[in-house]
Amino acid sequence: PIGVGGMGEVWKARDTRLDRIVAIKTSAERFSERFEREARAIAALNHPHICQIYDVGPDYLVMEFVDGQELKGPLPPDLALKAAIQLAAALEAAHRKSITHRDLKPANILNTKSGVKVLDFGLAKFEVLKPARGEETQTRALTDEGTIVGTLQYMAPEQLQGKPTDARSDIFSFGCVLYEILTGQRAFRAENQATLIAAIMDREPESIAMHQPMVPPALERVVKKCMAKDADDRWQSAADL
Repeated sequence: PIGVGGMGEVWKARDTRLDRIVAIKTSAERFSERFEREARAIAALNHPHICQIYDVGPDYLVMEFVDGQELKGPLPPDLALKAAIQLAAALEAAHRKSITHRDLKPANILNTKSGVKVLDFGLAKFEVLKPARGEETQTRALTDEGTIVGTLQYMAPEQLQGKPTDARSDIFSFGCVLYEILTGQRAFRAENQATLIAAIMDREPESIAMHQPMVPPALERVVKKCMAKDADDRWQSAADL
């Protein structure tokens, strides 16, 4: 066993047919909607900084075993920037497939010898273009609009309000993650959930330079733009970022 969570357990195992180490993720409930969502999202992506899926069953996923540690700070600016570029590239790949992660946080990003790996697409949101007239867009979301999904500490203001999310919501979360790996501090800190929500909605994080003087001002501006309260004021795509 290498992990346990709300959905089930993760086990390190050996694929005896292909003689390779894998991770088997088992579902607490028989193939829950979130479990199926993760399988579909990962299967749609093929990127060196996103974990790969090998097989799927009624209540399990067989995935690439990622040998790494949770991405944590503070890291020297050059190492943090390298990880951030890889993470942005992974987000770009997902967004190009019209997949919004919606739960980007350090616990879902592993730092390995070959770079970062993004995990856990269980809360992902899909935008599917219908081939019918007008190229109508259909959203396949885990929950109804108005429901808050994600991890509070890294959620964009529009997520906290239960509003529709898009790639720019992931970019806000990316900014929170980059702030944390640069400083070793969370971008928004509070004593309870209510004050944390208020901080995300209304307050600006402390300057990165207060915690990490070696960070170039240009990089701090990048992070600040990621965490703009209004999605229109953020980077509009991971490619731009």
